Amino acid sequence: QAMKEAAAASTSSSETAPSHPILGPVVADLGYKRIHFVPAAQLSTIAIWEKQRIYRNDRAISMAKEKAKAMQLGFPGVICLHEDEAGKLCVIDGQHRIGMMAWLQQQRQQQEDSDDSSSFDNVLVEVYTHLQDEKDHKKALFLEINKAEPVKLVDMPGVAKAGVRNVITGAVDKLQEAYPKMFSPSQKCRTPNVNVDNLRDSLFASDVMKRHKLTTTTKLYNWILEQNEKMEDKYNADLIQDPTFSPPGWKKAKANKFYLGLDSAWLYN
Repeated sequence: QAMKEAAAASTSSSETAPSHPILGPVVADLGYKRIHFVPAAQLSTIAIWEKQRIYRNDRAISMAKEKAKAMQLGFPGVICLHEDEAGKLCVIDGQHRIGMMAWLQQQRQQQEDSDDSSSFDNVLVEVYTHLQDEKDHKKALFLEINKAEPVKLVDMPGVAKAGVRNVITGAVDKLQEAYPKMFSPSQKCRTPNVNVDNLRDSLFASDVMKRHKLTTTTKLYNWILEQNEKMEDKYNADLIQDPTFSPPGWKKAKANKFYLGLDSAWLYN
């Protein structure tokens, strides 16, 4: 019904439409959503939906460094916000793009870059207003947006319990602190590197917490370290049997004493 109403709704110009106190003038009102052009700095002040995937600053910085090479293209894509019945806004999609823009702006300020800033001044934003007949509108929007690029299972609303997700996230964060050279921001990283979100998802999908009764971050972290030692023993044994043994990524894994990225068999021990 909302889509039918939206199709019949007429767009409003920014000159005649009311101005939102945070987002500024409405560029278009489609009924089920509004369009705004919002300064990037203003977007940084809006809270992220609490059930969103975990924000990774290293990912935002990595995106920013890549974006800096092609600023002439502007910022493809949009930022999606939800507005509840009380008018409270939250970010449903685009949190890392917001972080990326914030980092880029900070770099420009430090370098006193006076180039055209229109890309930062007019970020395309969609605001979805709460639907009365939608029980969990934010969740429905989040799932709809991420169908094309699936969210990791561990981050899907209603799949992993918050306690389980927090334990896994804490353990992986500690592992990244211990072996920073072995973590890649890319989910398509090469062996023997691992990616934070891929590893979190693998730990959840393999159900290691339940199978081994790992109820705390410390217990899970220690279990992971034990698996790393077992992987080292396994590969060293293979090397003794065959001195020419050299699987992909072996040299880096051995140099950093991190073997978990060589294969995933350890997840099912």
